[in-house]
Amino acid sequence: RTHPLYKATVASGQLYKCPFESEDCGHKPTKLKCNYDKYVDSHLKPFRCKNTACIELQFSSTACLLRHEREAHGMHGHGSRPHLCTYADCERSIPGHGFPRRYNLYDHMKRVHDY
Repeated sequence: RTHPLYKATVASGQLYKCPFESEDCGHKPTKLKCNYDKYVDSHLKPFRCKNTACIELQFSSTACLLRHEREAHGMHGHGSRPHLCTYADCERSIPGHGFPRRYNLYDHMKRVHDY
């Protein structure tokens, strides 16, 4: 967070306003600097994946970055894809080719197998 927008200050009693409000971003003025910083984060996306295959990916929060690392790279103790399809002839029924989240498996079962 080295961008100059993070150094914004306001006079006492004033509100922090999103610097991108002219682009109709929908952020409302706030009294809290931490909320203002989140507004700026959502536009600048300062968090980046360190994996060389994802060098272009940018995220607006550490939570989004951690989810990406967990699901795309199997980091943070979530390397396996434990939720397997119950249809034996489906490629998603093979260990390692399942889904990282149960919801994704349920969605797959509805869309692909009409189950």
